[in-house]
Amino acid sequence: MELTSLDLSILEKEFSRLEDGHVQKVYQRGEELTIEIYVPGEDKERLLIGTDRAFITKYKRDNPTRPPGFCMELRKHLGHVEEIKQRGFDRILEIKSGDTKLICELFGKGNFILTKKGKIIGALREEKWADREIRVGLEYQYPEATTDPRKLDDIFKEIQEGEIVREIASKLSFGGTYAEEVLKRANIDKETHVEQLDDERKDIISEKTEDMLNSAENPDPILYVDGEEPVRSSPFPLERYADDESIDFDTFSEAIDEYYYRKKALKEKKEKEEAYQEKKQGIERQKQQQERKIQGLEKSAEQNREKAERIYENYQLLQRIKRQIENSLDEDGWEQTRQKLEKSESEDADKVASLNKQEDFISVDTGEENLKVYLFQDLEATASQYYDKAKNSEEKIESAKEALKETKKELEDLKKEEINTDEVLEDKTQKRKKKWFEKYRWFYSSEDYLVLCGRDAQTNDMLVKKHMESNDLYFHADFDGAPSVVIKDGQEAGEQTRKEAAKAAITFSKTWKAGIGADTAYYVEPGQVTQNPESGEYLQKGAFVIRGDREYMRNTSVEAYIGTYEIEDGKQVPMVGPQKAVEGHCSKALKLVPGRDKKSDIAKTVQSRLNESLDLDYIIRSLPPGKSDIES
Repeated sequence: MELTSLDLSILEKEFSRLEDGHVQKVYQRGEELTIEIYVPGEDKERLLIGTDRAFITKYKRDNPTRPPGFCMELRKHLGHVEEIKQRGFDRILEIKSGDTKLICELFGKGNFILTKKGKIIGALREEKWADREIRVGLEYQYPEATTDPRKLDDIFKEIQEGEIVREIASKLSFGGTYAEEVLKRANIDKETHVEQLDDERKDIISEKTEDMLNSAENPDPILYVDGEEPVRSSPFPLERYADDESIDFDTFSEAIDEYYYRKKALKEKKEKEEAYQEKKQGIERQKQQQERKIQGLEKSAEQNREKAERIYENYQLLQRIKRQIENSLDEDGWEQTRQKLEKSESEDADKVASLNKQEDFISVDTGEENLKVYLFQDLEATASQYYDKAKNSEEKIESAKEALKETKKELEDLKKEEINTDEVLEDKTQKRKKKWFEKYRWFYSSEDYLVLCGRDAQTNDMLVKKHMESNDLYFHADFDGAPSVVIKDGQEAGEQTRKEAAKAAITFSKTWKAGIGADTAYYVEPGQVTQNPESGEYLQKGAFVIRGDREYMRNTSVEAYIGTYEIEDGKQVPMVGPQKAVEGHCSKALKLVPGRDKKSDIAKTVQSRLNESLDLDYIIRSLPPGKSDIES
């Protein structure tokens, strides 16, 4: 799974909670690092960085007992974590500790470079290009910076020719997946060349690109799976995977962590299954060999016993023929005896099937089989030999059956074994199963009705299609691009709840970003909301057509308070909504207003003033879009 510049910009915000922490340990597994960071007031966190990935992991991995030299350098020089940041919009992550900096290049083959006062003091690998070199003792030089699409007024100043999907992927550093997603949302063939696009389609692409960048400001992390197989983790829902099963997460790190955990677990499971099958097949082959051996021994015992018994059944005949042959051999030797047998027309001579000089026996046809009779040896002794062979086979059968019994037990024991992958990676956390509505913005009104707000086009769509029922009410700001808002059982709700839902429709829209204090909202019944536009009209993803009359609520003000809500026994989560709603359900609340502070900074302040146990990423996802301030 590729880590894009956009992904890293989202992860940067999640990594900010590790700042002011202290590096306790660094582990290196080939081209992958785990940096254990203790953050005061919190548990130890594990920051995993590979040459193509970076995320906070809850899983403990097996580490080498003897750390590599580069790992020892990191342990020696990394201490207090002052800052973890992405460089511009590059796939470069920097961890600053005093005058030391770990620079993680997450592009190409990837590399980790340790610098002190700008000079390289260690590197995963030394490399040289035409324009720069990574070597201990040299000053570190950054690669040429990539374009930051967040700062572009017009993306088509960068994108001018060639296949549009390739241009978005490379020129905007979106990568293939997000480039294809932009075009899917825009309903434009990804193989279309930029030169073929008219202004209208360029505008749609620009709009969808901006939507994706806005989605990165309010992540809704998700992991797509196909059965057990992880398909893709994403910071926001992707239309191209809309038909796949999905799992929601609080943070993008958690979604990536689960992706790689499942990948490793499935690989481990496959290896265990292959080893299991190989062992099982080996035991089954051994069982079959033992069964064949027993069958062979049983047959041999039976045949030898029958031969001994036939000697006695045909005793007189055998004795007579045996003596005649022995006498002839004494008188004439082997060759003349053989000739005499061939010329003889007696019945006894006809019964001699063969003579064997080497082993001193004759083969006599008894009518049922040819029986081997040894010359110059009593028939009783020959019969006794057959009995001894039968007895020997029977004794071997007993030991073979004991061995077969052990093999069958081994096979049964093996079949009872479970192929267990639970210990592939060790989970050091206990994750609460989130309630279904937590994928949306939500709050409980002052009259105790659940109010839900879409986060983006896809959750707007899901909210209406999957969760809006006939007894609900649908709210929307009176302009495009605002979230869908639904009051569950809203037709029974009072005027106060309707006012609060209208405030949410205005607050969680571009009105907040623009710093506008009030605007108009409306509400309708669910039956008036449809995705079937008039003929010839185009309807964007997450947008709806309203039929019939609307109830307008004019001059509705933006209003956002944040408090701690006990969502289940002992578990507090942030809840953001209008004042009366939040204060009615939360013991302590803070007032938010449009401002100039980043979400990550606001979230840290909220956490420190409300409840240290509140999840920082949950707070960030709950805040209104854009920057804010906390009103004292």
